[in-house]
Amino acid sequence: MTAIGGADPPRTTTVALTPLDDRAPLLPPVTRRTMLRAGGGIGLVWLLGVALALTNDDRLRLLGAGLMLPGGSHFASGHPLHVLGAVLALVVAVLIWWMIGAVVAPVAVWALDLAVGVMIGDHHPTDAELLAVAVAGPAAAVLCLAAHAVRHGRRRRRARFLNAGVLARPATVTRVPSRVEPPVREASTDDLERLRFALDLALQPIASFDGFDRRDQFREAALRYQLCLLGYALAAYRNTCAPAFGGYLTEAHARSIEKIGDRRVWGYWALENAWGRLSLRRDPVDNGDNVMLTGWQGVSAGLFETFDDTRFSAPGALTYRWSDDEAYAYDLPTLASSIATNMERSPFTLFCCEPRWIYPVCNTFAVNTLLLDRRLHGGTAYDRLHERVRTAYLEEFHRPDGRVIGVRSETLGLSWSPWAGDAVWLPTTYWLHPAYPDLAHRSWRLLRETVLRERDGRIVLPPTLANRCDSGSYAFGRAAFGQILLAMAAREIGDEEIAARVLADLADTETVHREGGAARYADVSTQGNLYEMMARFGRASGLRDLIGHGLPDPWRTGPRLAEADYPDVLVARALTDGTALRCVLRPGAGPVRTTVVVDRLVPGRSYHVAGALEREVVADRTGCSTLTLDLGGRLQLDVEPRT
Repeated sequence: MTAIGGADPPRTTTVALTPLDDRAPLLPPVTRRTMLRAGGGIGLVWLLGVALALTNDDRLRLLGAGLMLPGGSHFASGHPLHVLGAVLALVVAVLIWWMIGAVVAPVAVWALDLAVGVMIGDHHPTDAELLAVAVAGPAAAVLCLAAHAVRHGRRRRRARFLNAGVLARPATVTRVPSRVEPPVREASTDDLERLRFALDLALQPIASFDGFDRRDQFREAALRYQLCLLGYALAAYRNTCAPAFGGYLTEAHARSIEKIGDRRVWGYWALENAWGRLSLRRDPVDNGDNVMLTGWQGVSAGLFETFDDTRFSAPGALTYRWSDDEAYAYDLPTLASSIATNMERSPFTLFCCEPRWIYPVCNTFAVNTLLLDRRLHGGTAYDRLHERVRTAYLEEFHRPDGRVIGVRSETLGLSWSPWAGDAVWLPTTYWLHPAYPDLAHRSWRLLRETVLRERDGRIVLPPTLANRCDSGSYAFGRAAFGQILLAMAAREIGDEEIAARVLADLADTETVHREGGAARYADVSTQGNLYEMMARFGRASGLRDLIGHGLPDPWRTGPRLAEADYPDVLVARALTDGTALRCVLRPGAGPVRTTVVVDRLVPGRSYHVAGALEREVVADRTGCSTLTLDLGGRLQLDVEPRT
C-alpha cells in the first residue's frame, strides 16, 4: 500500500525578541490609577479616624485609632498583644479574600476589630499613643513603596543586562501552520497505558467523578481544571498520534466538557459572587469575572470542535444546571462573547478569576478562546483586543526583569511577589504561544538561560516552595509537578532536548501505578498526570497549530476510524491523507475478534483492505464500512481506494 505521513520540515521565521523595559515606571499606568483610587479611599477612612481621635470622647478616640490602623484601638487602650492578634487576623482574612474571592472577610475582620477594641477599651488613650497610631499606617505605606522602589531599580538594571545578553539573539518562531503536513507518530505501549488513565476518567458516567482529586472547588485543585486538562490531554494525543480517529475518543472529550455543567463543578460561583461581589446572581458566565471557567472551558470546547463536530456551538449546548428549575444555557460562541465583553470593560483588559483578582495565566485561556472563535466562527473580538491584551501583559503583568506577575488585585492594584514563580511562569509561557509567540519565546529564553539548573546530570528548577508544590493536591516537598510543567512548555516552544531529558528523568525517578491496563505517576495528582500527558503527546508548536490553524484539509475530510470498542481496541496511530486510512491498533483486554467502523469513505466506492478479515469493501451510501479484526497484538490496518 502507498505510505502516508512523513512530515515536512517546519516553516519558521526569525524574529527579534521584544526587549525588556529597562525604563519601566515604578508603577504601571493602570495599576497606578487603581492604587491611587484605593489609597484615596483608605486615606478618607484615615482622616475620619484622625477627626474622631481629636474629640474628647474616649470611645470615639478609640474608634478613630482603629480606623487609622487595624489594631490601633488596642494599642491606644494599652493592649499590645491584642494588636498582634488583630493584625494577624486581618492578614489571614486578606489571604482568604485572595484564595476564594471573599472580599467580605477583611472588611468583617476589621469591623469586628473596631467593635471589640471600642468595647473592651478600659484605658484613656493619650495623645502620644494616638499620634503613634496615626503615623504608623502612612509610615508603613512609605516603607513598602521604598522597598518596592529598591527592588524595581534592581530589576531595571537586570533588564538592561538581559537585553544586552541573552535577549540580544533573535528567536526562531514557527509560522502558522508550522508544517503543511504535521508529524504523526505511533503511540508506544507506555503511551497507551497513560492514555487509558485519561480515557477511564472521561468515559465514566457523566454524574460520576471517580479518580478525580476532590480537594476544593475554589483553587487550583478544583474539578473544573481537571476536566479541562482532561480535554486538552485527549486533544494533544489525537493531534500527535490519531487525528483520523473519532469513536470513544470523541465521546471521552465530549463528556469532559459536559461534566462541567454539573453543579458540583461550577456551583462554587454562587458563593464567590455572593461574598466577592455582594451579588446573589448565580450565572457563571454573565458576570464580570470567572475567566477560570469561561476561558478554560472555551479552549476545551474549541479543541473539540477542531477535531469533531459543532455540537458545543449549538444554542444551549453548554448548560450549567443548578436545579431542575434553574439552569444557565450557553455555547462556545456565547462564552467567547462573554470573554470579549469582560475584556473590553476591564481597565486592565485582563479580567478576574475570583472576584477582584486577576490572574494572567487564566487570561491566556481567554485569549485562546477568542482565537478559536475567530477560526471556527469568524469572530472579530480577537482582532479587536489583540494589541490591548499584549500591552496589558507587557505593562501591567510583567516585571522589568521579564518575570510574569502572577496575580494582581483589581481593587487595590497590589500583587504578590511569591506568585511570580516558575510554576506560574511556565504554563503562562505555554499558553501564550498561540497568540503571542514572541513573548512566549522571550519567556522561554529567560527561563532556560537564567532559571534552569543542571544537577547530577538532570535539568531541574530551583528548589523553591512554589516549584515543589503539586497544585493538583496542594502537596509540598516534591519536584515532579514543576518538572512536568517544564517539559510541557519546552516541547511546545520547540526545545526538544530539555523536554526529552526532563520526561526521561521523570520516568526514571517517579513510581508508576498500574491498574486495569492504565498507568499514572503514583505520587502525582490527577491534574499533574494530565499535564504529563500534554507534555508526552505534545510537539513543537502543536498547541499553536491546533488553536491558530486547526487541522490540515485531508485530516478533516479523509477516511476516519469512526467506531471501535474500548478497551478492546487501542489506537496507537490513525492517519489519513484524504483518500486512504492507515492505522496501528493494539488489544487492550487480550486477544479478541471485534469489529470497527470506517467512515468518510466515498459512497459506493471499492476499497482495498489490509489487516482485516475483509480484503475488499464497498462503502455504503453514508460512506461507512464495517471491518472485522482478529486483534492479538500490534495490527496494521490499511484502507485505500482501489485504482
